[in-house]
Amino acid sequence: MLRQYLILFRTFWLGSLWSSAYIARPVLEKNSYFPFHGIDVLHTSVAIGALCGLLMLIMTLLKRAFNWRQLPQQLMVIMLLMSLMYFALMPWWKLQMMLLHALSALGLVWVLLAPANVIFSVAETRDQKAIKGAED
Repeated sequence: MLRQYLILFRTFWLGSLWSSAYIARPVLEKNSYFPFHGIDVLHTSVAIGALCGLLMLIMTLLKRAFNWRQLPQQLMVIMLLMSLMYFALMPWWKLQMMLLHALSALGLVWVLLAPANVIFSVAETRDQKAIKGAED
């Protein structure tokens, strides 16, 4: 059950990043709304991503399914920190755009590294091995 929630939160996080950066921003730039109104859309999408990342981190830490040595988990923590750093760069919206594109690229790497499982839990694999052993 944890895996489905984590995949759902990752979908919200990366979907909001990609849709705001590569769909909403160009449309708003074309209509000359971007620096004034479009930046609010980007702030909201990064805030949603930071909230999803924080929920993912809390859920995995509570279930003891987090392993600091695995690359997908490290990418999740790095993306969470970058999302929080985005708000520290408030006066410089061009730097925020660079950080947003870096977040989107890291999200793509994260999806390509772990498409089916967001968090690889040692306990879950142990349970799966026990189930397979019982079936044999």
